[in-house]
Amino acid sequence: MYNLTPILPEMALSLAGLALLLVAVAPSARRAGVAEGVALAGLIAALLLLPLAQGPTAGRTGEVLGGMVAVDGFGGFFRAVLLLGALVVVLTGARYVRARGIAAGEFYALLLFATAGADFMAIAADLLAFYVGLETLSLASYALAGFLVGERWSLEASLKYFLNGATASALLLFGLSLAFGLVGTTSLAGMAAGLASAPWGGAAGALPAVALVFILAGLAFKASVAPFHLWTPDVYQGAPTPVTSFLSIVSKGAALAAIVRVVAVGLAPLHVEWQPVLAVLAAFTMTAGNVAALWQKDVKRLLAYSSVAQAGYILAGIAVGTSLGLEAVLFYVLAYLFMNLGAFGVVMALSGEGEGETLEDLAGLARRAPVLAGLLALFAFSLLGIPWTGGFVGKLLIFEAALEAGWAWLAVFIAVNTGISAYYYFLLIRQMYLRSAPRAEAVRAGGMLGAGLALAALGVLALGILPQTVIDWSGLAAFAPLP
Repeated sequence: MYNLTPILPEMALSLAGLALLLVAVAPSARRAGVAEGVALAGLIAALLLLPLAQGPTAGRTGEVLGGMVAVDGFGGFFRAVLLLGALVVVLTGARYVRARGIAAGEFYALLLFATAGADFMAIAADLLAFYVGLETLSLASYALAGFLVGERWSLEASLKYFLNGATASALLLFGLSLAFGLVGTTSLAGMAAGLASAPWGGAAGALPAVALVFILAGLAFKASVAPFHLWTPDVYQGAPTPVTSFLSIVSKGAALAAIVRVVAVGLAPLHVEWQPVLAVLAAFTMTAGNVAALWQKDVKRLLAYSSVAQAGYILAGIAVGTSLGLEAVLFYVLAYLFMNLGAFGVVMALSGEGEGETLEDLAGLARRAPVLAGLLALFAFSLLGIPWTGGFVGKLLIFEAALEAGWAWLAVFIAVNTGISAYYYFLLIRQMYLRSAPRAEAVRAGGMLGAGLALAALGVLALGILPQTVIDWSGLAAFAPLP
């Protein structure tokens, strides 16, 4: 039990997922409602068990499951974010799942299995545990992307995601295999020690850098980091909107946590190589995402490119290689959870009424659904980084970390890209408030969807107005990625 206690949240998710598979074959007219209840119960149970899972081994890493799992503040923070993100996805996506006739039991089971895999990516202390978590998340995500079996776009999204993901997984596995061959261990701590002590010279001197390139390429795909982001807009547009919402925070968050675990910890002795690479990737990612978003007319594609840009901001915090940078990353990931899932939640509220897919669908929304319009405006303001929102505080922390670490040019990229993104975020607001409404029907969001949107809005405002508690929590969970 000592070894199992630290993974109680993931055990709860797995048991709930298995229960959902039984619900899927149960002859019940209220099967969707039962599936939603089981999924919510599993996620809430996992969140309630998280303090217990963190408690027995607080401050110790690599001491459970044979050194496979690291239980520390960083992993605890990311697990809380991933579980909370999945909970908001279930709340905001329940109405969409019912309206589209999606098989609820199988859908939520895959969602919980994917979340469990994402958790293991965040707490992995060994390459084997990390890769098993990655494949669990990936395989479930491929299936989720194609759940609208009657729609060509959904099947195309699933196929593209699978083909690109398989390629990225192969690159990552080659890099991990090469790293193992160099140091003779799959332990991240052992890998760091081996790379630091070995005299890498001659022809073998380039091998660690080659391993680093392949590992970064594989992880960059999962995090939608440019130039490995080209799958993102097509998959986000074609997949069911709850799946898009899930991929944008849970899958991306797990990939960012893995970059810290595998690259900033396991490959810490190579920081002279990976720091400038990550910084350049961060600058390119935020620029590519923001510039591409300027021409989008589909709301989900616009938010997809926005998600790419947000990954660039977060990656900048990892690149600086300081505890302050990692603290900023943790805070920003939590803020990103609320503002991005909230934006997709509004899209799902409109999708239930047969609209919300294009910018034209948002015309006059402030007169037909003032609450939804106000919420989408709030989330757009936070994604942009307007004061009194969580997005503003997160960007400010990353900006400060970059300046303090001497990466002034990276801070300039963050500021310039924030200005670029103002155009398409305000374009959403202009459509809602300054354009005439083509429809007269009112749009309402109540029940679980309303609860999810309220939770997201509360999170955005709380992190923007009273951020100190979460900043302190982020500071306790952060560590210096560089020795």
